Amino acid sequence: MVEPTAAQRAIDLYRRRLDELVVLSCDRVRAADLPFYRVLPLAAMRASVKRVFEAVAVDLESDAPRAYPAILSSLGVQRAAMGVSVSEITVGMNFGFEVVSETFAAHFADDSGPVLFWESKRGKIAYAGVAALADGYLLAREKLIRSQADEILALSTRVLPLYPGVLVCPLLGRLDHERAQVMTATVLAAVVRHASRVVVLDLSGVPAVDAEMAAHLVGAARAVALLGARPLLVGIGPAVAQAIVAGGLDLGRFTTAGDLAGGLEQALAWLGKTIVDAR
Repeated sequence: MVEPTAAQRAIDLYRRRLDELVVLSCDRVRAADLPFYRVLPLAAMRASVKRVFEAVAVDLESDAPRAYPAILSSLGVQRAAMGVSVSEITVGMNFGFEVVSETFAAHFADDSGPVLFWESKRGKIAYAGVAALADGYLLAREKLIRSQADEILALSTRVLPLYPGVLVCPLLGRLDHERAQVMTATVLAAVVRHASRVVVLDLSGVPAVDAEMAAHLVGAARAVALLGARPLLVGIGPAVAQAIVAGGLDLGRFTTAGDLAGGLEQALAWLGKTIVDAR
């Protein structure tokens, strides 16, 4: 009868003790009191850890690790969406590998072959898993951040009907190329939809204006004028005014007003309307 190889002995022990290894790993994670795993139900934790251990079992019999990195990549995406840190995930992974190493060292105390096989495989599997975890986690975080940025962008490029024929576009923060494109498209669509004749660009929420931003404002004003509406710039603060003067920026194409109330009064005047005090 042919004696099983060191690899076969290691794999056989791993599969026979898999459920026990899962329990020991979960116990160790629980003892570490990690924030995410603290609130995760024990049954759910054991089911998740078992899937990971089963993936490692597959990779122990493969030339190159594939199953474990695949499940870690998926795990990275899931955990990123839940706000779990990479360090928490890797700490939990390390507990699992430590439990297996300790079990092998005790069981094969007089048989170094399986232990050496496991440690060699462990290094390759763990490295591939961490790389896949990082990639999956970063892609998920980038997607989340991008989604949040899109939401912020949408909120910061609102166009509101202020009065029949008058739109107001409150600008917040810096108007870079991307925001300028979105703002211009949003404003033009609103001009057409509301048949507006005046567009008030409110800079009250803009801390500073530079040459690039001035160019974007001029471009937006030109686009508004092409549709037959009149642009009106309001809310230029002292710091912004000083920056415009110091930089020699050309905003002369705009009619300006000190604040939104003054802008509304000017817009109504263009429409042949006046504000009358009812008192």
